[in-house]
Amino acid sequence: MPRVEVKGLHRVKKKLANGTICEYHYAFRGGPKFWDSWEPFAAGTPEYWNAYWEKLGARRSPAASKGALTTAEVIRRYRASPDYTSKDIRTRKDYDKFLDPFEAEFGEDSIRLFEDIESVAEIRDWKQKWAHSLREYDYATAVVTLFLNWAKNQEKCILVHHHIGQKKHYKAERADIVWRPEEIQALLEVANEREKRIIWAAQGGLSPQDVGIITRHHVEETPGGRRIQWRRTKTGKPFNIPVTDDLARLIDTTPPDQEYLVVSLRGKRLKEHRVSGIVRDLKARANEKKPGSVRKELRPYDLRETAATRLLRAGCSLNQIAVCMGWGVRHAANVIQKYVALVPEESDRVRDLLRDWEQADRRRRP
Repeated sequence: MPRVEVKGLHRVKKKLANGTICEYHYAFRGGPKFWDSWEPFAAGTPEYWNAYWEKLGARRSPAASKGALTTAEVIRRYRASPDYTSKDIRTRKDYDKFLDPFEAEFGEDSIRLFEDIESVAEIRDWKQKWAHSLREYDYATAVVTLFLNWAKNQEKCILVHHHIGQKKHYKAERADIVWRPEEIQALLEVANEREKRIIWAAQGGLSPQDVGIITRHHVEETPGGRRIQWRRTKTGKPFNIPVTDDLARLIDTTPPDQEYLVVSLRGKRLKEHRVSGIVRDLKARANEKKPGSVRKELRPYDLRETAATRLLRAGCSLNQIAVCMGWGVRHAANVIQKYVALVPEESDRVRDLLRDWEQADRRRRP
């Protein structure tokens, strides 16, 4: 029987573990499956077309009644929902980096495409464009899963999806990377005045997202000094940073007509990506002046961990460190644990404490 072509009919081939090639036919892409290689009748036979028309005209469930929605339409609805609009601008931009190409790839398809387990392989193929960066590859995975969860649980336009429990490939543990005092000093030695202010703010505990948006209004008087009170841009968690000597110098030398405590090299609003760029440039200049003076793997974000270790050295408790940095207690504990294990002088400090205890213990003996 000659093969009849039907517009919209979707065929998928899959190679099984034993090498067998199986074929699955769907009424349309994302639609119901009506035939596979295990059926007792062959593709193209009258029984085959009867199964096709039966599935195509089958009574639809409430979720299936929305099957006419395209993926692009559901993405539009998601972007209008509180689940998306409640996110900060930075997070929405991060989501859009993957939602836009996802819509370009699947936008014309029915949202019910993702009820089919075979769609996981199609999404995996789409994600290959980020295979060079495992971090971005995993972020694409997370955004797609979040969107499909919303389509299923909130919009209820699909009954199920299979893009869950996907393996993560990017593993980065940077809690054990802290700046040494001599490395920070190497940056300051090659920095101009505006660049120094960025370093002062960062080693005081401000993240690259927050460095450029802190003003005098965020500085509060305390019974014994001052503090910077703020909610972290990234997480929204409140933190209270004590105004150290570096931060005091930063605050007290800010020109009266300057709104932000730290500005760009041209005196404009300082953006997060420029903080990273300026620190990279300082590292290059410091290493050009004295090769090997600053490790290449260090980043501006690591200065926050460095600030936390300074609080530890000062004798602050874990809770105090967590509050000052706007962290959860678990993350603070992780940072401190790594620091104690890696920094040589901390081992010396433990040795000195043990020696003092032993000497005091001998004096107490009769």
